Amino acid sequence: MSIAGLDPSGGAGILADVKTIKALGFFPSSAVTVITYQNTCGVYGIYEIEPKCLERQISAVLDDLNLAGIKVGLVCSKDQAKVIAKLTRCVDVPKVVDPVIKATTGFKFSGRDVYSILAEACDVITPNADEASKLSGIEIEDSESAEEAAKVIADRFGCSVVVTGGSLGGKDVVFDANTGKTFIIEGEIVDAEIHGTGCVYSSTLACHLAKGLSLQDACKKSREFVYKAVINSVEVGRCLKVVNV
Repeated sequence: MSIAGLDPSGGAGILADVKTIKALGFFPSSAVTVITYQNTCGVYGIYEIEPKCLERQISAVLDDLNLAGIKVGLVCSKDQAKVIAKLTRCVDVPKVVDPVIKATTGFKFSGRDVYSILAEACDVITPNADEASKLSGIEIEDSESAEEAAKVIADRFGCSVVVTGGSLGGKDVVFDANTGKTFIIEGEIVDAEIHGTGCVYSSTLACHLAKGLSLQDACKKSREFVYKAVINSVEVGRCLKVVNV
């Protein structure tokens, strides 16, 4: 299940999640947190779904479907975060949170306080370096400082952490809260800004964890999946290319 925002251009958010989940062999379900006004060129505004409406969406799915995993993306308010945490905390499936605090183009979606609530209710959180800095209070400049930040986040919220490495020379820094071990996932990178990579990565990770893979193996396979989606990225508009799963 994807609990995330709607990108009407289809490059990120729920539509990217749905395509990813289906490509990996699962039946996708979803709940919309935010309707964004965006395309490949930028974000022009948002319309936040009322917490009660969000609660009814999630509850309808949980009351009927046998979920294999949950991915949470864009959440804009603490009230929304509290609803999601309350409803999903006791669902015994892998739960992955992808913090979406600021768009690449600079639009501010959310804040640290929102994702602090969600981090306490998930199994894995997947911030980029900037988001990990905000969640940990540590300025990330390299993989060593990313390791330090990942451990702080894990200790603070009780979840595993993947600091995705788009700005770390392609190194994803992973702290496994279950084993206390840190490892680095390295792979090929594409030197281009592609829309939707974070959404696809976190959805892929949730799917591989739902298949029973270890965190390390799930991270490796997710990295490979996203790289292929980036290599196959397409121009659907005038600006950024979008991932193509």
